[in-house]
Amino acid sequence: MRNIDHAYDQFLVSHEQEMIDSLRRFEERIEHSLIKFGRFSVPTFFKCQFITHKQERLLKLVSEQMTSIIDKVANLYFTEPAIAGKLGFSEEAKRLIAIDPGYSRCAVLLRFDGFLEGESLKLIEVNADSPAGMGYADMLEDVFFGTKELEPFFSTFHLNRERRSERLLKTLLHAYEEFGGTEEKPNIAIVDWRTVKTRSEFEYLKQQFEDKGFRTVITDPRDLHLKGDKLYYGGFRIDLVYRRAVFNELLEKLDEIKDFITAYEKRWICMVNPLRSKLVSSKAVLSILTNPEYDRFFSDKENEIKRECLPWTRRLIDADKFYGGRKIYLIDFLKDEKDSLVLKPSEGYGGEDVIIGSETKEDDWNRIIDRALKGNWVVQEFVTVPIMTVPVIVNNRFDFQYKRTSLGAFSFNGHYAGGMARLSDRTVINVSSGGGIVAVVSVEETINR
Repeated sequence: MRNIDHAYDQFLVSHEQEMIDSLRRFEERIEHSLIKFGRFSVPTFFKCQFITHKQERLLKLVSEQMTSIIDKVANLYFTEPAIAGKLGFSEEAKRLIAIDPGYSRCAVLLRFDGFLEGESLKLIEVNADSPAGMGYADMLEDVFFGTKELEPFFSTFHLNRERRSERLLKTLLHAYEEFGGTEEKPNIAIVDWRTVKTRSEFEYLKQQFEDKGFRTVITDPRDLHLKGDKLYYGGFRIDLVYRRAVFNELLEKLDEIKDFITAYEKRWICMVNPLRSKLVSSKAVLSILTNPEYDRFFSDKENEIKRECLPWTRRLIDADKFYGGRKIYLIDFLKDEKDSLVLKPSEGYGGEDVIIGSETKEDDWNRIIDRALKGNWVVQEFVTVPIMTVPVIVNNRFDFQYKRTSLGAFSFNGHYAGGMARLSDRTVINVSSGGGIVAVVSVEETINR
């Protein structure tokens, strides 16, 4: 009985020369694939993150419960002024959030980012605005499982592969049906700015959608125009929008995307995620979810999930009121508890400006506190980052490096839809800040030989 992660590493070592050649061919296939971030290949490794069926069941349970929790927070925004006040949106943002998308969920597509170690799952962020990575994970998994030399290893175990892009399409179509869309095969637009570095992922998803019979374009929202009550990209009529442009950037360019917003507001298109997903994409949402004052709005099971899976988080503007149920003096607290805290902007993404107290010099930490108190920042309890091994070649021999790893669990329409793992030498793990990606694959919990 051996752990599969260790068994995989041992398989590589026991077939060393063959696997070294295989790893090099794997890297060549990555280089010639659509797995790109801008002009460069997305960093990856000759491995998946293997999870047990028990861990997968935990991810499924938490995805279902957290989606229900997220929906309740969004509804509370419209019914509880105290909740709305904690999210602090501008008047223009409030106008966009108020637009009814034509279906029930405030966020159809979610990615819960956090750390999975053993039977402990800690979620440090909810990506509800424009969650990405499902196409990359599918492509990486395809290349990995397409490695012929690994087939003897794969044949030993029951591996549960996911088609995240297929689940994505089904979820988009489910939203379109609830929206009241009448086209049997709606035309789909993947919408983001033409300069984004994730274009290759869009190209892969376009291929997947078209293989299922759905005409698809990739377009910048500024290139869309209305003809009567229909939205077009050139001569291509759009029925269903898979939105990847993030809310804040759309807000900044409202004057340039008037037809796009009008079509959404008039319900001439079905857009997923809706703009009101912004309600639950701010890191300040965890400040609400980890505050016992609001437990009354959630079920016993939901409160249990919140307590087990969410680290204590507060907006700095609120943090002087609660920590472990006692009043704190904020600046003294931030200084005294430095090694157990993380500071980050409420609206940040890509790992930008995430400051780990234990890795920051005291003078720098004090300067960050001053900066954070003047902005919209949150303080969060530090969560230990798990480690996994990845194979590398050193002097024509296999060696193994230790990488910090975070897990992104996709949740589509309330159901777990597979995952991806991000790996890095740094505690703050993100592709845009130098990290790498591997797919997450579930496997039998034990190996019998």
